[in-house]
Amino acid sequence: MPSSSEERELLRQRLSRRRLLKAGAVAAIGAAGIGLAACGEEEGAAPPTAATAPAVATASPGPIGSPAPGSSSIVSLAGNPQAIAEVAPGTLFFPYFGNVIAFLTDDGIVLVDTSLASNGEQIVQELRKRTDLPINTIIYTHGHLDHVGGTEYFLKDADERGYERPRIIGHRRIADRLRRYERMAGWIKFINSIQFGVPIEPGFEPPPTPSFVYPDVTYDERTSIEVGGETFELIHGMGETDDHTWVWAPQRNLVCAGDFFIWACPNVGNPFKVQRYAEGWADGLEAIAAQRPALLLPGHGPVIESEAQVQTACLDTARYLRSIAEQVVERMNRGQWLEQILREVEPPADLVDRPYLQPIYGHPKFIVQGVWRQYGGWYDGDPADFFPAPTAGQSAEIVKLAGVQSILARARDLQTVGDLTLACHLVDWVRKAEPENRDAWQLWRDLFQARADKEVNMMARNTFRGAVREAERHLA
Repeated sequence: MPSSSEERELLRQRLSRRRLLKAGAVAAIGAAGIGLAACGEEEGAAPPTAATAPAVATASPGPIGSPAPGSSSIVSLAGNPQAIAEVAPGTLFFPYFGNVIAFLTDDGIVLVDTSLASNGEQIVQELRKRTDLPINTIIYTHGHLDHVGGTEYFLKDADERGYERPRIIGHRRIADRLRRYERMAGWIKFINSIQFGVPIEPGFEPPPTPSFVYPDVTYDERTSIEVGGETFELIHGMGETDDHTWVWAPQRNLVCAGDFFIWACPNVGNPFKVQRYAEGWADGLEAIAAQRPALLLPGHGPVIESEAQVQTACLDTARYLRSIAEQVVERMNRGQWLEQILREVEPPADLVDRPYLQPIYGHPKFIVQGVWRQYGGWYDGDPADFFPAPTAGQSAEIVKLAGVQSILARARDLQTVGDLTLACHLVDWVRKAEPENRDAWQLWRDLFQARADKEVNMMARNTFRGAVREAERHLA
């Protein structure tokens, strides 16, 4: 029979962060953390899981900040999609949609985020191939469902193993967010059907009220926890959400950034979602850079390795956001309206080719909209729009004056010379004035199909495809 000291040593070994059941092994799970959308997919969308998502990157570009060979507009990640790996001693990285990080300590696992509900069971299985440590703490970086949706599977695992239920920590605003999701489930399903290109039938029924695992412990601006003799600092920031947390692990010299870094243009000013914060996002990235971490583990996409590359990625992204925000504010202070600001504001020219700032999900024009919405109102500067006539009535008058065939002919001329945007406006008048006009719907379909085919931005592309589906329903 072992002595008391031997029992303690056995227990210490069992809980050791180095006790990986398959030390050094990694599981190839396909293209994970594709980094273009997670960021807001909060609300009931079902993007591909890591196991099924197609690879985005087909070759490894050069260092951060350099374009891929032969490409001036990079939409890939900074490297090939990663497999589950121990990215630092006792730090497991699960590159799903969104990513999950497991810190192995002498007192159990500190887990950062839990991914989508559809990924939760698989991540638990993969975790248990590597360690049987109990989960001590779950940290939510924010309340989007691609970061908190899988929690129930980790709680079930603890229950089945006879472990104590892990505590769950997040910012105090997460509870308000989850309650809003419960209240607005039908609307969220509707807007996500557009944003993520998942068709639903007109007149759909709202889904059942969802259920969420709320944090047990909340904090306001900053807090720290100690697990296994290690400190983990939780810092609040206003970025993609108002309930966002990034995690600093000083003994490991790394940061879990959540969606402060997503391998794409920051998702500020999302056309379908509530207020987001360009300057707060920049504040968060600058605060992360100030810690000078050697590793950055993002909410989506691969790990950034080396202090220099973390500095470059964070500070470039912060400067990109600040530049756009400052341009918008300066123009608002000169009395400019949104239409002019949208036309004239551009991101810094030296940053537009950065592989981690491509407009594949967020977009610089969305950021302009987000800053305007934060500081301004809904008035667009045109007094005719203050109490406007219905757009169908406006369209009927225009069609009456110009004639249906003249408007459609001009739209086709514009289509021929490549001005699809203006052509869509003209056809819109006809389809609203004459909802059964098949010529208008056919041209509407063709214009938006052409726009979708060449659109890089996912949200815009899916919106255009929604217009195509609407046209096809009218033509059926």
